[in-house]
Amino acid sequence: MSAPEMAALVAGVGVLMLTFGVFQIASQALLDSRLRIFVRRREVVVPQASVRRARTESRVALVETINKRLRQANYSRKLELDLVRAGLDIQASRFLVIQGIAATIAALAVWRFAGTLPDLKGVAAIIVALPAFAIAWYVPKLTLGFLESRRLSRLEKQLPTTIDAMAGALQAGSSLPQVMEMVSREVAAPIGLEFGIAVREMAVGVPMQEAFDHMLSRARSLDLDMLLTAITIQHRVGGNLSQILRTISHTVRERLRIRGEIAILTAQQRMSGYVVSALPLLVVGALFLIAPAYISKLFLPGIARLMLIVGIIGMLAGFYALKKIADIEV
Repeated sequence: MSAPEMAALVAGVGVLMLTFGVFQIASQALLDSRLRIFVRRREVVVPQASVRRARTESRVALVETINKRLRQANYSRKLELDLVRAGLDIQASRFLVIQGIAATIAALAVWRFAGTLPDLKGVAAIIVALPAFAIAWYVPKLTLGFLESRRLSRLEKQLPTTIDAMAGALQAGSSLPQVMEMVSREVAAPIGLEFGIAVREMAVGVPMQEAFDHMLSRARSLDLDMLLTAITIQHRVGGNLSQILRTISHTVRERLRIRGEIAILTAQQRMSGYVVSALPLLVVGALFLIAPAYISKLFLPGIARLMLIVGIIGMLAGFYALKKIADIEV
């Protein structure tokens, strides 16, 4: 890599990091401005001589407008909900900045590597860098999905013992709000955190059904839906809620047991999918080390490169099919 190209790459990464830093500072300034507006009791008169403060407030207003536009967008609302489901305390705008930085760095790296090949210079290198940009942009979304599934798994494992504790407290004479408050204080996250949010919403006047709907939107669990539906029905028509909760606890435990058995029975199928999908990549990597002149012909222009693209598409399709076969809903 020549000195000008290295300087351009470093300058590009520096500009991206500077942009991210500006977003962080502007977000903190926006938070401070909102807190000042929230706690003040009378209108604050800004002196005309305070030019610096006027410029700062204008920048904060611009950032607030951008964040408002992002929050109003459908993609931003869905992204904020995904972040909540994953248990990440981060704004959607910051996550988009992280996505953009990661995708740009990946595209620059692939573009620089492709430029070293004789037949991938100029426009061809840019075309090769575009898929890298798309993949790096999508990887954080995959990370969100993984974090959401892990958080949901922890929540569902906590449910049986939590339901038993709620049933015992109800049988001892506690009311439903007291039981929910007890769960929010004594049970660890994520289920304790979810009940704590629901308790605070109900304390400020949100109806129980609406608070439970919000909880289900943050944690998409069928077991939690069954629990909240039983509580809602009992709250409307009455009945022995403690006995109902013990029945639900038994059902949830059986569902978890069946899921564990299915995971054991399909472990070989899932492992086969990973091995079969990774085997071609391992073979190509080994051939690059053993016979680079032989395997490099696969990347030459013409039918070889077309076969490579078709093979990659077939690998992805096969991995997706094997994963769907082993994915059994309970």
